[in-house]
Amino acid sequence: MAPKIKVLIVDDEEPARQKLKLFLATETDFEIVAEAKNGLEALQLVDDHHPDVIFLDIQMPRLDGLAVASNLENKSNIRIAFVTGYNEYAIKAFELNAVDYLLKPYDKGRLCKTLDRIRDRTHRQAPYSISKLVRDYRSEQSYPQQLLVKTENSIEIVKTAKIEWVEACANYVKICLADNVFIARQTLTMLQSQLDPKNFVRIHRSHIINIGSIRKVTPLSKGDYNLLLNDGTKLRLSRSYRESFFQQFAP
Repeated sequence: MAPKIKVLIVDDEEPARQKLKLFLATETDFEIVAEAKNGLEALQLVDDHHPDVIFLDIQMPRLDGLAVASNLENKSNIRIAFVTGYNEYAIKAFELNAVDYLLKPYDKGRLCKTLDRIRDRTHRQAPYSISKLVRDYRSEQSYPQQLLVKTENSIEIVKTAKIEWVEACANYVKICLADNVFIARQTLTMLQSQLDPKNFVRIHRSHIINIGSIRKVTPLSKGDYNLLLNDGTKLRLSRSYRESFFQQFAP
């Protein structure tokens, strides 16, 4: 007998959680292992229960569902089905990358289609990219003012405007603020997908900076530049990223 598909439900509205639990109660191959009412709880429950699929509400206070998804990039075994109140046109950008989405208010018939897609993805292990999902969705929506950052010992909330620069460290990133530094368990590509490209730019394969933190740009040889930041940090602008960097300052 195949093991049951373990489900985590994440939604800030209790009636929405209760509805989904009621609908899933008749599905014998699914097992609800936990439920969360916010993103902080969700990330802790992922570590505690190792779900196979997360029904993840997008619109939650302070931190949306995309912030939660952004911290799951390295958990390739988890499938995400978004639950959203947005009109359908607004979610076309990530429709093909999420396992599925449920547009509120949905009925049992629509949920059954999602469950079939989850079963299919679970059994055949189809290629799945959470980072692409987040990047595509953000390209059609506004970027968050706060990020959920999972460190070794805690879960932090970081205001994006306070981020000065970010450095890649294998599967970790060092997020540098004016008054603090966080080491977070995600990749630079995943973090960049959450940052507004109008304010943040890649300058090197290992660095992203907030353009508002730049004090001085100094040319070097072979097309590279030195960037002096407000806090005194010096970073190299690689010629591979030079064009996109200077486009940020074009009139």
